[in-house]
Formats: sequence, structure tokens, C-alpha cells
Amino acid sequence: MKKSLFILSIITVVIFIFTGCEKEVTTEDNSKITYYVTFDLEGGDLLTIPKGSAFVDPGYTAMEGTQDVTSKVVVDGEVDGLNVGLYVLTYSAVNKDGFASSASRVVIIYDPSAPPTDISGTYSTHILRYYAGSPSVRSGYTITIEKLAPGFFYVSDLFGGWYAQGSGYGASYAMTGYIQLNPGNIITLVSSYIRGWGDSCDNMENGAYDPGTKELFWAVNYLGGLIQFNVTSTLN
Repeated sequence: MKKSLFILSIITVVIFIFTGCEKEVTTEDNSKITYYVTFDLEGGDLLTIPKGSAFVDPGYTAMEGTQDVTSKVVVDGEVDGLNVGLYVLTYSAVNKDGFASSASRVVIIYDPSAPPTDISGTYSTHILRYYAGSPSVRSGYTITIEKLAPGFFYVSDLFGGWYAQGSGYGASYAMTGYIQLNPGNIITLVSSYIRGWGDSCDNMENGAYDPGTKELFWAVNYLGGLIQFNVTSTLN
């Protein structure tokens, strides 16, 4: 799994990562070393759990230099084990000099009844867009799909490349998202986000995968239904 690509896609959460655990703090008269709190997340920073299971945090340790400060850690975020989704837990602490640091753990709740089909890969897209009811067509762009858990996938652009590639706006205007492949090869939307405008799509309709042609299709509604993107993606 291309974990780096996946982690970069989680743009709704700001993660402060300190590459060093110490820093020199200078005042008018002296300087000293301050140690940022560092975190060790047991089980790693990405967990996949089947729907219906109660989530139990596997644990964590926080150190400020050589001192164990695990008791000072504040954990933000919740995991709903009954609903498919991607959840983020943030672990944060402030050191004795008032400097904050944090780490994050991603928890994916997946549907164990999902088909074993892996739709990962690079796809070429054909997009029929309706803007206020008026159609226009673009094609020849590429998106990538990455499997994160059984039936649970990351999509690099639910718009099929319309803005990011076709309009030349760049990667910030790709509608990244997560989809669930369900029994009957039906695709449903889990969540979405477009960094450039700071919002998400309204919903997804008619999502489906054809194992014979290895084509994907979905209709994504945006801006309260003002715009609809009908995206057909073919595996390269």
C-alpha cells in the first residue's frame, strides 16, 4: 500500500510533526534546551477494523526527553465501530516550557461483507459534466485508486480530473475521497474533500464497478446540485 499517498490525502486534519525532539530556546540573557513531547503509537498510525467491533485504543507512550509524560496526553476524536468510515485520533501534549506537539492515528472501519475485488490502479477518465443543466465533456485524464482495507478505497479525484488537470488548477482542486465497494459491486461514498475550496461534494449516485470491463462509474453532485460530474473510469 502506498501509505505516504494515503496519509497526505487526509487534509482535513492538521498534523504537527517534529523531526527532532529538542530545540534551543534563546532569551536575552541565556539559552536552554527544551524537549518537545514525542509519541509512540502502539499498533502504528493506521488501523483497519471490521464494522461491528468495539474500538479499543491499543495504547501510546509519550516522552519529554527521558521523562515519561504519557499521563499528560490529551486524545481528541472518536471512532464509531458500527459505521464504515475513516476516523482520526489526535494525541497532543504540552511540554514544561509551553510548547505543544501532537501525533495522529487513522482508524478505518470497513465492511467485512465487502467483495474481495481489488479495484486499485490507475484509470483513464471520461467526464460528462452538467452545470446548471448544461452538458460539457472532457476526457483523457487519469486518477488513482488505492485499497486501504477490504472494500475500502482512496480515490485521488472524484471529479475525474476536471479541475485539477483539465482546468489546470492543480492538485489542490482534486476532490479526494474514500469509497466503499459493496456486494453487487455497488460503490458508495464514505467521505470527500477538496482542499482548494475547503468543501466536499454533496453526494454520490449510481456508483458501480463492472468486473467484466473493469470500468467504474459514479455521479457526484456538487454545490447543492448545481454541478454534477458523471465520471466513467477505465483501468489502464
